[in-house]
Amino acid sequence: MIRFGIVGGGLMGHGIAVALARAGFGVVVHDADPATLAGLGERVGQALERCGTPPEELRAVAERITTASSPAELARSADIVVEAVPERLDIKHHVLAAVEDLVSPVTPIWSNTSVLSLTEVAKGMRHPQRLVGVHWWNPPYVIPLVEVAPGTETDHRFVEEACELLDGLGKTTVRLHRDVPGFIGNRLQFALVREALHLLEQGVCDAVTIDTVMRSSLALRWPAVGPMENADFIGLELTRDILNSLSPHLSAATGDFTVLDALLRAGHRGRASGAGLLPWPEGRDEEVARRLDAGIRSRLASPRTAPGGVGRAHEG
Repeated sequence: MIRFGIVGGGLMGHGIAVALARAGFGVVVHDADPATLAGLGERVGQALERCGTPPEELRAVAERITTASSPAELARSADIVVEAVPERLDIKHHVLAAVEDLVSPVTPIWSNTSVLSLTEVAKGMRHPQRLVGVHWWNPPYVIPLVEVAPGTETDHRFVEEACELLDGLGKTTVRLHRDVPGFIGNRLQFALVREALHLLEQGVCDAVTIDTVMRSSLALRWPAVGPMENADFIGLELTRDILNSLSPHLSAATGDFTVLDALLRAGHRGRASGAGLLPWPEGRDEEVARRLDAGIRSRLASPRTAPGGVGRAHEG
């Protein structure tokens, strides 16, 4: 049985560990922050409960996840290394250099970067051909989609092996033809976030209204019919006419986000600080996490909104 080593035990690292352990794999996790590593067991337990793991299975699954006090300890037992550290190139370069000093040149390394170019992440690696972009969505143990992409120097054998393994987990695996920052999902998601911030900046509405519109309209449509299918459905002539009319009014901002900048200057960082675009009173974070997990699971269970089968969906 393949054993995974995950470098980074934070939000995504512990979630990926849970997804792999539920599929029967052994997982060892290392984090440079002792507090994050010490709290891993508690967060794994909470995740297993939220994703509906039967009580009789919970302990066995949790025991498949262990911790390593150093990268060297992790490397000794890892057949595949997963990098899940913060989205900063300097941190990723440092971590990947350390990993390469400890593992075989043919050990696959998966980067969970969600926005960075994998080619840039691979710069400085002695063996960049074994680096594959494997982007899990949060929470990884609930959302079926995993996006897989090569860097410019990636050996496609490692891409194929990653896709086959993920397909075996029952994931909806999409493979990108080439490296692009943000993969597919985050490019779509943050184009929408950018426009939402633009609406706030223009005084069109407040943040609660934006979330209400999303949950009560687009969020109901998109699980059943994606934007490309909908464009065909309404007709490409109408789609072009709408774009010609609306595009000049949409945000094209590339770095000046006044709403976010003003909140950050005031110390409002979102959930972690108790306020952001919305208020975050005590207990709301756990309520949102449970609502998110439950909402995703209920949609996946519905035959009207479930993805069209599991495994590799298409070559994106």
